[in-house]
Amino acid sequence: MKKWIVMGLVYLMGTSVAFSRQIWDDFSEHVSPQNIHAFTQDLGGVIGSGTYTTGRILGWGGFQIGPRASMVGKLSKASGDTAEQRNSTALGDRDEVGTIFYPWLQADIGLPFRIDGFIRASSFQGMTIAGGGLRWGITRPSEKVGAFQPMLVIAAHSASARDFSATHYNASLVLSMKFKYFVPYIGGGVDYTTVHINGADNYTYMEGTNDYAATARGTLGFNFKLPSYMDLSLAAHYAHYGLGGEASLTVRF
Repeated sequence: MKKWIVMGLVYLMGTSVAFSRQIWDDFSEHVSPQNIHAFTQDLGGVIGSGTYTTGRILGWGGFQIGPRASMVGKLSKASGDTAEQRNSTALGDRDEVGTIFYPWLQADIGLPFRIDGFIRASSFQGMTIAGGGLRWGITRPSEKVGAFQPMLVIAAHSASARDFSATHYNASLVLSMKFKYFVPYIGGGVDYTTVHINGADNYTYMEGTNDYAATARGTLGFNFKLPSYMDLSLAAHYAHYGLGGEASLTVRF
């Protein structure tokens, strides 16, 4: 188990080196009244994704830990009268910013009464996020092939970058179906995000203000059982910015 934990940490550190540009530090230079709300909506999708990767609860005494990652193809368009305004995001030109990638390290533990608790954290490209939540199995889980497992997930996070901070809350309903070697799952929920602006170079009157957004997010994924207690999860999700992706490789007992 220690071997896989170390490998997960090395993965996260290696990813940080590969994507070393501090993209979140570009916020104060590019944020504007036209793009701040789209940024808040997008940030909620980035933070809220990946809170569930198995579609099922661990059960009392269960434990899971490992790296996870979320990806967004492009940030969503801003409001505005011109193409330049619409293509401007709070991190820069939409095409130049390109793909947003964010890794996590997450640990989950099974608790009584069909409840799982989890914590997750990361510091990457100029933004630090920490949070956690609970998953509740609405019905008693079954290991029979074809058995359904409905699950409710709630989570809360705090994010901090050089020129902004954010709070995030999420609630999701998930449904999975048990097969011998894999579990497909589908879920939907709402991300509620608050962004507090600390720095805005071109619009100083925005400093000290907040933007709020509640947005929907849907997820469709598959969790695969691998040898040596390993789990691999791959999923696609849809949020305000459009399609995104999620992946995790964890140790599960």
